[in-house]
Amino acid sequence: MAAKPSGFYPRRLNVRQQSARMKLLHPGFDCRVRGNTLICRGYVQPTLLNARYRVRLEYQEGGTPEVWVEEPRLRRRDPDEMIPHTYDDDQPCLYRPRRQEWSSEKLIATTILPWLSLWLWYYESWLVTGEWQGGGEHPPRESDDGRNYESMKEGEPHA
Repeated sequence: MAAKPSGFYPRRLNVRQQSARMKLLHPGFDCRVRGNTLICRGYVQPTLLNARYRVRLEYQEGGTPEVWVEEPRLRRRDPDEMIPHTYDDDQPCLYRPRRQEWSSEKLIATTILPWLSLWLWYYESWLVTGEWQGGGEHPPRESDDGRNYESMKEGEPHA
């Protein structure tokens, strides 16, 4: 059996390749390429017992995919309680970008979309129980002055 050549790296997928695979695996999604950006819209329903969510996915070549839940709007359990694992109330955090859990060699259709479906399942469970059961890490929250208070060490000045 031949050994892999040293220095072999997987090939990055461009937006047209990502779009083609999305259309193949998720034909209900409307995907369009504009320049070096892929924009897909469609519906995700984790199980037959869950709500059906209209979502938007955007991926700029060389960047990381971003996802928004458009309808129904995600809701907080309490006005003062943030929705766990979100960047904003409509933008779920699906993976840890700094840990490179997703890269442009991976298919959005087989990573981001299934991760979103699982995230929505955990979200609905959290609405009922108040406990996030999906594990992971919460993304840092920024204050009105743009400082990330959650990442500050205890005793560090906040001013």
